[in-house]
Amino acid sequence: MDKKDKAYPHLAWTEISREKVFKTPIFDVYAVKRKSASGKTATFTLLECGAWVNIVPLLKNETGEDCFLMVRQYRQGSQALTLEFPGGLVDHGEDPETAALRELREETGYEAANVFFAGQINPNPAFMANRCHTFVATGLRKTSSQDLDENELVDFELVPTAAIGKNMGQGVYDHAIMTVAYFWYERWKKTSGNPAK
Repeated sequence: MDKKDKAYPHLAWTEISREKVFKTPIFDVYAVKRKSASGKTATFTLLECGAWVNIVPLLKNETGEDCFLMVRQYRQGSQALTLEFPGGLVDHGEDPETAALRELREETGYEAANVFFAGQINPNPAFMANRCHTFVATGLRKTSSQDLDENELVDFELVPTAAIGKNMGQGVYDHAIMTVAYFWYERWKKTSGNPAK
């Protein structure tokens, strides 16, 4: 139990058993039996998934305007196109920063001279325990073509940073993890003072 949680022992649950009930390439489903402090028992469905990463790539367009390098793709869950920051799963044994730089390279063909940790968050603590790590990348240069997974269809494009704030959370920007990544970017920008280069 986390130190801050010890102030509320009546709200805590203790795990009794855990059974994997379904396995997929990106997450496993578990039936987890837990007991409350008052003695109540219940079985919860939890997803076990590896860590995720996002990278917010900054560069200037041909007119000198600050831009994000973003990826456009079809999302199977929403059955709609989204415009997102590059990102994906952290491979087994890989650290999040390395994973973020790899995702940037694979999805766009760009590499970054500088990478900064911006923040991390639990995507949905109701049934997940993994973390999503967000990084900011500057000093971008195109070094290769895309290197996508078998079923990935991804375009990349420059999007002026000024256009994102008023639209984030709606339309093609309707992806909760992207909204969080943008939040981390805004916090990083206020404390770092590093412009896009």
